[in-house]
Order: sequence, then structure tokens, then C-alpha cells
Amino acid sequence: MEILTNPQTYEPCFSIASLVLLFVTFGIHLSEEKHFNTQGRFFGALVVDAILLNLMGFLHTLYLYNDHAHLVIGTELNNFIVLTEKIAAHLIPLFAIRYVMSIFQIETDNILKKALLILPTVYSMIVFMVGFYTGFYFYFTQEGQLKYIYPQGATVYLATDLYFIFATYLLVKYTRSLSTEKSSALWIFYILMFLAVPIRIFTKSSCIFEFSVSLSLLLCVYTFQNPSEFIDRTSGAATKTALNFIINTNLLQKREFTLLGIHIDRFSVVIGEKSPELAYELLSQITDYLKGFSPEKTVFFTDNEDFSIIFLNTMPDETVIVKTVEQLRKRFKEVWKVGNEEMKFFETTYAIAFPDEADSIERYNEVRGVLGKVLSKQSREIIRVSDLNLKVVEHDKKIDSIVKHALEEGILEVYYQPIYSPSTGKFSSCEALLRLKDPQLGFISPAIFMPIAERNGTILAIDRFVLAAVCEMLSTSDARKYGLEYTEVNLSVVDCIQANLVDNVKSTLSKYQVKPSEINFEVTETYDQGISASMDENIEKLMDIGISFSMDDFGTGYSNIARIAAMPAELFKLDKSIIQSAFESETSYMVMINLVKIIKSLGKEIVAEGVETGEQARQLIKLGCDHIQGFFYARPMPKDQFIQFLRDHNG
Repeated sequence: MEILTNPQTYEPCFSIASLVLLFVTFGIHLSEEKHFNTQGRFFGALVVDAILLNLMGFLHTLYLYNDHAHLVIGTELNNFIVLTEKIAAHLIPLFAIRYVMSIFQIETDNILKKALLILPTVYSMIVFMVGFYTGFYFYFTQEGQLKYIYPQGATVYLATDLYFIFATYLLVKYTRSLSTEKSSALWIFYILMFLAVPIRIFTKSSCIFEFSVSLSLLLCVYTFQNPSEFIDRTSGAATKTALNFIINTNLLQKREFTLLGIHIDRFSVVIGEKSPELAYELLSQITDYLKGFSPEKTVFFTDNEDFSIIFLNTMPDETVIVKTVEQLRKRFKEVWKVGNEEMKFFETTYAIAFPDEADSIERYNEVRGVLGKVLSKQSREIIRVSDLNLKVVEHDKKIDSIVKHALEEGILEVYYQPIYSPSTGKFSSCEALLRLKDPQLGFISPAIFMPIAERNGTILAIDRFVLAAVCEMLSTSDARKYGLEYTEVNLSVVDCIQANLVDNVKSTLSKYQVKPSEINFEVTETYDQGISASMDENIEKLMDIGISFSMDDFGTGYSNIARIAAMPAELFKLDKSIIQSAFESETSYMVMINLVKIIKSLGKEIVAEGVETGEQARQLIKLGCDHIQGFFYARPMPKDQFIQFLRDHNG
């Protein structure tokens, strides 16, 4: 125990280590760009106070254990050093509380609250001042140590206890608005501060307390004082993470506030076409302009086309919001100059009232999702939540839950739609189509549930389910015997970029003893946009083992001749919208004819989708379409019915 109770063995080392940590922390703090000024100021005060605390502690240690320093410092100066050290130590809790409050943006909005907050610290200062001159609270020993006189001297710790109680309340109530990493860091900060006091009493040394303070501040400078997670350094705009934190924190404090959003049409396209330097300059210009409307001088850039400003204690119909929108409308009628370029944008503003219209971050995201569907089509001066059909949100949530449990509840089924081949007069292929039938809602269209499956991550399991069902159908039925050469299976873009896609496909084919040539994967026409290296590699590997590809929904995307030639598909499916419109107007018919000519000139095969009449089928066959798919020949049907269909028509 002597090594713990004899401070001479470790106090100088701990004091030096504490000072090194603090100077490193202070250097990092000064180098960081300050965006949350109140938070930065209190953290700076904490670090400066901690440096003063450690410096005084180090000088006192030298006085106690170094004979030369003892003579130079002297008794009176040592007493002053010790008193300064104690005052600095009891200022730490106040600065720490104000720092934590600034993180959660908690303000003392009246004189009484401010007085109550500093009262414990004021009492501690009075104890030290009065005690120094009267000896009522403490005295100095011959060795130069400060000793409290009990019970009155011990009351100085009551002030610290009150701050710890208040800190516990703040952490329990508000840390749920933080990420796990930041919440953990704040709790560690609190625990290091809290444990320092009993350790100090047990070891009879102040250096452990000072080292704990230094360590906790170093932890904070790498979490809360590092703005990169909250601020985009190039533009100065706050990030989506920062916005979520602000919303959560203000909701926890039961504040009323308004989020004013500024949607800039095609902004992501414009900055994507510019050089990084011009894009950053444009972002900075717009951010700096919008900061002029923000009470906190903070603007959030939450995605590629939306900026946001928070107005605390404000409702959407108040004058400040109306005037801000008017000024924005005037400014966006003018051009933005970046370098030698002039750009003009069209903006749409929207306002969301918290907590009336969104009482959680989840609800905000839902409302924002609905807004995203109408922003580009809206010409109003400002969109309100009351203008939206939020029933869509509730419906999407219900579908999301159904899709998540669809596989385990067995409500997914694969249907097959026969595809007619004019050259053989038989149905030599088919398309596998997914059907979801909920007990309450009945059949739910793939157009509704597939995008939701992509968002909630179930699309990968669904894709695997469909491929397995197709392979099982081929291996357990007489489909091959009745002329089925291959089955078209939709492959999502999400699945296309999975590193294990090829292995999973090969494993499924091997399990059911299905040849690669019996599977044709359909990818959408837009797959070629922004194609990733992993996606390109996967498609190439699948083609190498003998799987063919077709381009689905052709004619609805962004095709040109060069892209058609470069696409890996040998089969192009003319979208049903192209087919239907072609038989409704002469112009559309000419468009379809030219599409067919282009595809055929490149040596590709064509599947015409959505054929509903005999006349349509005859015309498309005459034009040279290789395969015809649609209700005229057959609707999608369950497996057993599909096999019977093949038996009846191909047998």
C-alpha cells in the first residue's frame, strides 16, 4: 500500500503527464475551427482552468519534495499556490456543467436560473477567501498542506456534490440524443471527474484528480470538439448528423421550433457537373447567404438539394418565417456568380413545426420523405405539412412491416408469365414475377413493395428466394420437357453490387442442378448509370459461366445508340408503355419502329412487353420482335397452372 499512500513516488510524474496532456489538448482545440461558439468557449475555459490547476499542483509538489524549490517558493507563496489550486479545482465543476449544457444547447434564460447555477461555486469561493484570512474553514500545516476544519470545512464539497447531481440528471435525460460513441464519451468524462474525488481522498494526493481531468478533456477534444462530423469544412454548412442532433435535443427539451427547408431544383446535377473547386465555392456562397437568416448562424445542408434553418421558439406562420421566405424568393430570382459563370436556380421552401407536426426524428424523416415526392412539382411559395397526404407515410410504414416479415410468414409466391416465340410458335421462355398477398390487405403490387424492400434491406433475401423458387420449379417439374428453354429473373441493383453474388448464384444453381443457360437475369435500363466496378465485375462473371442478361423496361430511361451497343444484354425488353402508346398515336408508333430497327441492327433480340390484343401481336411480329409477352397470350400464373399451360400449348 505504500506505493499508493506515499505521493512522493508518483506525484511529480503525474503532474508532468497531466500538463503534457493539457497542452496537447489546448493545441488541438486552438487548431480546430470553431462553429459552435458557446460550446467552444466553455471547453476553452475548462482547459485553461485545468492548466492552471495542474500548474499550481506541480509547483506545490516541487515545494514539498524538492529542497531547492522549497527555498525559492517559500511558505507564503506556497500557501497562495495551494489556494489558487483549490479555487481552480472548484471552478472545474461549474465549467464542466456549462460545457455539457452547451452541448445540449440548454440555456439559462433568466437571472434566477443563472444565479442558482453559479451559487455553489460562489459559496466555494467565499469559503476559500474567508478561510484564508480567518482560519475558520481550513489551515496550512507546517509542511505546506491545506487541511480542512470539520465540519464547516467539509461544506465546500457540498457545492461539488450539487453539480454532480445536476450532471447526472442532464446525462440521463439528454444523452439518448447522441450517437453511441458520443454518449459513451460523455459518460466516461463524467465518471473520470466523479471518481477523481474519492481517489484523491484515498491516496491523499491531488495529482490523480488533476490527471483524470486532463484525460477527460483529451477525450472530449477528439469527440465533441472535433467538428468534422457536424460541419462540412469546405462549405461551412452543418451536416445531417448535426441536424438530427439539434432536432432530438430540442424535442427532449420540449421546445417549439420550426425547420425552414430550402429545396433547390436540380442542384445536385449542377454541382455534379462542376469542378470540385467551383462546387465548393457555390456551396459556400449559398451557405453564407442563408446564415444571414439563421438566429444561430447555422445552416444545414442535409442532402444534395436541400438546405435547412432552425428557428427556435417560432411557428411556421410567424412573421420571421414569412419575411425570410420573401427574401429568399427575391434572391433566387437573381443569378449566382461563381468564377466566370452565372447560374440561376429555382427554389421551393417548406416549413415543419416541431413538435406539432413532427414529434420525433423518425416522424420528421417520414414527413420529409413525403415532401421529397412533391417538392419538384410544387409552385407554391411555401409548403406546409398540412398540404401533404401523410396517409402515404402510414401506408408505407405498414407495407414496410409486412415486407420485413413476408418470407418468414410465407406470403411471398413466384408467378410465371409465359413468353411467346413467333419463330417456333411455342412458349419457350417465361418471366418469374413476385407476388405478395397479405391476409388483411390482399395482393400488394411489386411496384409498391419492391422499392420498400430495397430501402429496408430485405431485397437481397427476396432475390435469393425468387431464384431458388425458379430453380426448384425447373428441377421438380416437366417444364423443360414441355419446351421451356430459360426463365427471366429480375435482379435488383442492390444485389448486383454484392461481393458474394456470383457465389450465391452458383451455389443455388448447383443445389437444384440447373444449367446457367436456363437463367436469364433482367436488369433495368438505368443500371448503366453510375455503374460501379463491383457491379460490372459481377455481371461479367455471371456471363462467363453462361448466364444471359436482358435489359428490362427498355425505352423508359436514358438510352442512346452508343449505350445500347455497350450494354451486356443480348435481349432488350420494350416497355409496355412504349407498346401501348405506339398503338395510340402515329408519332409514338414511329418511335417504336425506330427503336426496333436500332436494336435489331446491333444484333440484339427483342421482347415486346404488355401486348394485350391480337392486332398488337401481329404488328410487333411483323416488325421483327423475337418474343411477345402480355395478357393477349397469358397472364402471370402460379407454378402448377404454368406447367399445365406449357403442357397444353407446347405439348
